[in-house]
Amino acid sequence: MLAILLLPEFSELEAALALEAARHLEYPAYTVAKGRKGTPALGGSVWTPTYAFPAAPPPKALLIPGARRPSRMAQDATYVAFVEEVWEGLEAVFVGFNAHLFLSEVGRLPSRVAAREEVAQALARQGFQLTDGPFHREAKVYTTLGGLSLLRALEDWAQKAIEL
Repeated sequence: MLAILLLPEFSELEAALALEAARHLEYPAYTVAKGRKGTPALGGSVWTPTYAFPAAPPPKALLIPGARRPSRMAQDATYVAFVEEVWEGLEAVFVGFNAHLFLSEVGRLPSRVAAREEVAQALARQGFQLTDGPFHREAKVYTTLGGLSLLRALEDWAQKAIEL
């Protein structure tokens, strides 16, 4: 299962791309958030997550869409606890346009990353190494430039899973 973590003011484009990619790949997916009430998105829509953290089934993959202030959510113990709870069972983690900042604060961002310019500058100041290309996989974490790059990363993972 692919869990799509809805941080407040998340990118609905990235969440929708992930849901559509999962549907196309015939891979089960769901949205998850801190609670079951509506979660506001960047574009003004409000999404009702499929599950709240305590009730979500264990995912095999986690996608974190970009959000307005992702690093701030890493200060919320509930979000951190969810990531820590599912981390070991994950085969892949996908990072949207600036969700790197969330994983960095949680201590789960790998040392080499692909990132958009504005995010790349912040990460470089923190000592992360930047790579070229739309996405980069290190261990189980796919860092991306966001948007369609996130879709390419999902397709790369799906292709590798089929080969196994």
